[in-house]
Amino acid sequence: MSKKHQGAENIRVVIRCRNLLAYETERGDKSLVRLDLATNQVVVQHQIGDADVFAFDAVYNNTYTQRDLFLQEVQPLVEAVLQGYNATVFAYGQSGSGKTHTMTGRLGDPEMWGMMPQVVNYLFNEIKKLTSGTKTYKVKVSYIELYNGKSRDLLSPKQANLEIKQNMAKNFYVKGAEMPEVTNFDEALRWFNAGTDRRQTASTDLNDNSSRSHSLFTLQVEQFDFEQDPSSPIVLTSKINLVDLAGSEKLSKTNATGETAKEGCNINLSLSALATVIDTIVKGGKHIPYRGSPLTMLLKDSLGGNAKTVMFANIGPSDKNVSETISTLRFALRAKEIENKPIKNMDPKDARIQDLLDQIADLKSRIGDVDFNKEDQLKQRIEELEIENAGLRGGSEKNNIELEENCRTLQAQLEKANESLAEKHKEAAKEADARAMVELSLQNEISHVQDLRSVAVNFLRRVYTEDQLKAMLATIPKDNSQKSGDEIWDVKEIQFCLDKFVLSYEEWRKSSYTREDLEQYAKQAAVSFQEQAERQLSEAVRSRDELARKHQEDCAKRAADSELLSQLKVEAHTLKDENAKLRDKIERDQERIKAKLAKNKEEYKALSEQLERTKLLVTEKERDIERMKRMLEESGNSGAGTTSTWANSDERANLLRTLEEERAARKNLESCVTETNVSLRRYGVCIRQTKGPAEGAESSAENAEAFILQAASEEPIDGDLYSQFQQQVRIMQRLTQLRHQQQKKLGDMVRKYELLKTGKVTPNQGAAPAAGTSQGGGVDEATAQHIREMLQRKDDEIERLIEEKEKTCDKIVKKLNKSDMKIKELETTLEDERAQFMEERQLLDSENQELQKFNQQLSVEVEMLRDQLNIVKDEMGSLERAKASESERWKEEQESYNARINEMRSTMAAYDELQKSHDRLQQQLQHTEASLKEKTDNLENNRQIIKWSNSLLAAEKEKVEQMELMMKQQEEEMRRHEEQLRAEMINEVNKQVVANNRRLQDQAAQFQEIVAQEQEKQKAIMKKVKAARKDAQKAAQRYDEMILENESLLSKLEELKVNSMRIFLEKQEAQRELDALRPSRNAMARRL
Repeated sequence: MSKKHQGAENIRVVIRCRNLLAYETERGDKSLVRLDLATNQVVVQHQIGDADVFAFDAVYNNTYTQRDLFLQEVQPLVEAVLQGYNATVFAYGQSGSGKTHTMTGRLGDPEMWGMMPQVVNYLFNEIKKLTSGTKTYKVKVSYIELYNGKSRDLLSPKQANLEIKQNMAKNFYVKGAEMPEVTNFDEALRWFNAGTDRRQTASTDLNDNSSRSHSLFTLQVEQFDFEQDPSSPIVLTSKINLVDLAGSEKLSKTNATGETAKEGCNINLSLSALATVIDTIVKGGKHIPYRGSPLTMLLKDSLGGNAKTVMFANIGPSDKNVSETISTLRFALRAKEIENKPIKNMDPKDARIQDLLDQIADLKSRIGDVDFNKEDQLKQRIEELEIENAGLRGGSEKNNIELEENCRTLQAQLEKANESLAEKHKEAAKEADARAMVELSLQNEISHVQDLRSVAVNFLRRVYTEDQLKAMLATIPKDNSQKSGDEIWDVKEIQFCLDKFVLSYEEWRKSSYTREDLEQYAKQAAVSFQEQAERQLSEAVRSRDELARKHQEDCAKRAADSELLSQLKVEAHTLKDENAKLRDKIERDQERIKAKLAKNKEEYKALSEQLERTKLLVTEKERDIERMKRMLEESGNSGAGTTSTWANSDERANLLRTLEEERAARKNLESCVTETNVSLRRYGVCIRQTKGPAEGAESSAENAEAFILQAASEEPIDGDLYSQFQQQVRIMQRLTQLRHQQQKKLGDMVRKYELLKTGKVTPNQGAAPAAGTSQGGGVDEATAQHIREMLQRKDDEIERLIEEKEKTCDKIVKKLNKSDMKIKELETTLEDERAQFMEERQLLDSENQELQKFNQQLSVEVEMLRDQLNIVKDEMGSLERAKASESERWKEEQESYNARINEMRSTMAAYDELQKSHDRLQQQLQHTEASLKEKTDNLENNRQIIKWSNSLLAAEKEKVEQMELMMKQQEEEMRRHEEQLRAEMINEVNKQVVANNRRLQDQAAQFQEIVAQEQEKQKAIMKKVKAARKDAQKAAQRYDEMILENESLLSKLEELKVNSMRIFLEKQEAQRELDALRPSRNAMARRL
């Protein structure tokens, strides 16, 4: 068993053995149990072998009455309940061993009352004695039955199964159980009888009225003490559990059947759970299985909890029940090792209030030794008390509400205590400051004393000569003190010389003045000196306070200046960092702008070269057009002499008109290109005025597209504007392509015109002759009509394209103007920020300079103040020394009178001490007399008890002698029987030993084989486990790899989604372009 904890006590286990019952005597049962009342031992004899001996706290036989058991074992528990402790009394034993007789007895016969009625009677009698004007009691009862693993309330007419719940303190209670209040013994007994009538009983072979359930009768006592606070009494709540357990039984002995057999199985299960809990507690197990049975849950606080517990183990002496008797005794022996920790069940709110009041009083008494950790200790104590409160008051909603209210009040009191503690802390801090001031004043006093000593010595040297001083010093009585040198004057020496001077001065005054004059003069001098001293002291105090105040103001001002300076330094550092960051950003922006400008210059050179090339192409086209014009004029002059069918002047005029219209269309296109050049010139793209409408327009559109895309990749243009620019550029590219196609078609028409006019085709940049031409043939009317229709369609298409191009160009110009405005706004904001930054920087520089100047001024002022403070300190020191020298003279005169007064006080104090010691001796004498009286009374009581015990011992001795005679006779008979049986038993034992040895050998061999098989299986399992661990590690690695692969696949999937979206958008764009090109393709198809 583990070492006993402080405040813990073991369960008190008491053995009660009954006599043989009538039916046991009739059937010839023998008593094998013997009780040793002197050593509290139980001896169980066996027919074969040695006897078993068990030691307990107390043993009782049938000679002890119910009253004796109550007085010896249960009455102390009831007294503990009245003091605020919980208690439990329960009976355990075989069915028919006398448990119900011990706990209940016969209610109609007071001499045969069991523990329950005696507890109730004694409790109410004591309550009557203890009830007063400041103390009241309230008693409540409950009666619970545990039947077939279910809990029922025997006080309720509705025999419904109730649930067992657990409160905050991990204690169990029956939810919904009634707990009526009782005011006297008869009322409590009526409730008990009503519940007992509802209890389950049955008749078995072991007991005619066997209890088929466990019963738990609880008396809850609430004490209200109004002595300290009538409005808020101190409440003590305690209870005593009276448990009557059903008997453990064997079906083979009870011969129970049906429902009775089922009840017996449930009884044995609950008792087995109780035994398991006791074994676990004794072995020190970490987890105690209280939840194994309703019985163990309700007995939790009685088994290793906070209750005082007494267990009655009832046994029978019959030899037929030896195994059950030994089982009961072993159970009781294990229960004896359980330690409980009884605690007083004061109402947690009252306990906390009392504890806090005691702590507050202790803090007030020990304010000099303030414990700064007291608050944490109080909080910890409050938490513990709250846990106890929840455990003690759990299970009742009303009590929980009261507990919450009490917790709030206690929390408020704790806050008040904390506030008072904080105030005490402040007072302690003030006392520390005062102590420091006292020490400072003490140092000043010491310096003043030294100054006074020097003043007194100088005064004596002025008044007396050196020879006179030596003569006076020689008359001073010698002592063991030593001086360190001749120049150091002792206080005694100075006092002696001053006394001599005072005496001589008084003699001189007496010879010069009368006594009345001297007294009047002394009074006036004393009054004037006192007034002067008070004025000087008040002035000194006032000046000291003024200096302290100035010093504090200077310190506060310096602290504020230092804090302001540190803030300004921090702000200056932050501004410097921001300035550096802005410089870096500006430099990066300048480098990026330079790089973009260089890139734009290169692109501009490329564009200019491309424009030159387009210019050459345009000039060539113009030459071709001039040449065609001349050819048309020549053909017009020589039209009369031609032989071709193309002689109609109207057709020729139409063709010329068509050419003029084409020229006008070209001029319109050139004007549109010029406007586009003007709008794009702000971005650095300048398309020169060209005369050819095809290649020049195409190259300028491509250059404009390249620059716009480059400009869109830079930052001030947003995404929407960029997408719109791309769409417009694509439209311009498409227009340029269409114009190029129209130019080619116009060239084909010119070649056809040449063919019709002259029959020859002018070569144009490597173009092959038309497939439908002939060397000298003419053109018929259908061909001419086809050409006119084709020219008309081209004109319409060119007009439409020109209109669309104008619209798109207008849109592009508007958007470019908007982007130009945004760029200008950004440039202006950037310039404003730069200007603002420069202004802030200048302000910071000026503020830094002002701060430096201010710091210099402050340092100069601080030095001046220090000098002034030193001057004032010197002046104060001189004033204090002068005042001290004047006051010291009067102090010395008063010290002589004070010395006499002190002598009188010392004698009075000695007399008071003697009186107090006399009073203490008188009190001690009274205490010793009272203690002697108590001891004599106790001694008399002990003598009476010894007489009573001696009489009992004498009676017991007589009974023992009779029993010994009977035992001797029985032993003789037993010896004869033993001699007969030994021979038979030895043979049987030998046979059984041989058979058992053989069986054991066979079993050992089988066991070794089984062990070998199990070892092989274990090895195989270990191998599998190792393989499984390796597989698990591989699987974990594979899982990690798969996770990484999954992440990579997810990233790839996201990329594919982005690409697919981009392709989808490009497809949509291409589809729109295709839709835009469909009319031209249809026209081309019709043309072909």
